[in-house]
Amino acid sequence: MVVRMVVRAPGGGDGDVFRHPAMPTPLRLTVLAFTLLSLIFTLAVAHRLLTKGGSFGAPVFFSIMAVASAMVALGLVGRRPWAPYCAYALAGLLAAASLGLFGAITCVGLALLAWVLWALNTRACRDWLRERRRLR
Repeated sequence: MVVRMVVRAPGGGDGDVFRHPAMPTPLRLTVLAFTLLSLIFTLAVAHRLLTKGGSFGAPVFFSIMAVASAMVALGLVGRRPWAPYCAYALAGLLAAASLGLFGAITCVGLALLAWVLWALNTRACRDWLRERRRLR
């Protein structure tokens, strides 16, 4: 006669076994930043299309940036291996584009680049992005 013992996770029962690990906080804030950038660029597209006398280049640029920001945010949430590289490239592009303006926008662009470089290189974020856990 074989006696087997069943051990349940404390507080959550069997449901805890099937959950994915929680996303690290620096990664959550990075996803939030790129989601907000996507929203801001989308609003800029709408604004440029509704105002008269504007060029066609600005809405195209803003729409490309909105799609790129959304792609980075969705890639990070989806744990895609290419997502950190896109985040580095987009943050670097925004920082370089803001350098000519010299002011608060320059500080924001450089701060975003510094944040992305730090946040995506923390050990918890690297492990979370690399690790593809299967549900048991």
